[in-house]
Amino acid sequence: MPVKQDYDGEFKTVQIQERFPDGLAGWTKFLEKNLNRDLPVNNGAPAGIYTVVVSFVVNKDGIISEVQAENDPGYGTGAEAVRAIRKGPNWIPAEQNGRKVVYRQRRPLALEFLRMDSNSSKM
Repeated sequence: MPVKQDYDGEFKTVQIQERFPDGLAGWTKFLEKNLNRDLPVNNGAPAGIYTVVVSFVVNKDGIISEVQAENDPGYGTGAEAVRAIRKGPNWIPAEQNGRKVVYRQRRPLALEFLRMDSNSSKM
């Protein structure tokens, strides 16, 4: 007897991953436009790479919820990553057996800051 799958719960693995509109290129462009990369520099961050792992839920309708930073390297990076993700558009939801499902996503955001001068930062 086959096991009936609960399509209302949160999925940890899916057949088709959720995706940002316009794919990886769209995601990268969104982050470049919406992350305030000067914030850590303004908060005294030394040169380096700061990685924030952000966790969030993509609901069946593509709405993002439960956004949180799983780590915070400091200098405002964790809060800034959460702010940027919350500001984003709806995603294309994940699918399991042809049905849209709720899926928890984890994404590392690596921000690199170079201290050549006060305005030098890149993502």
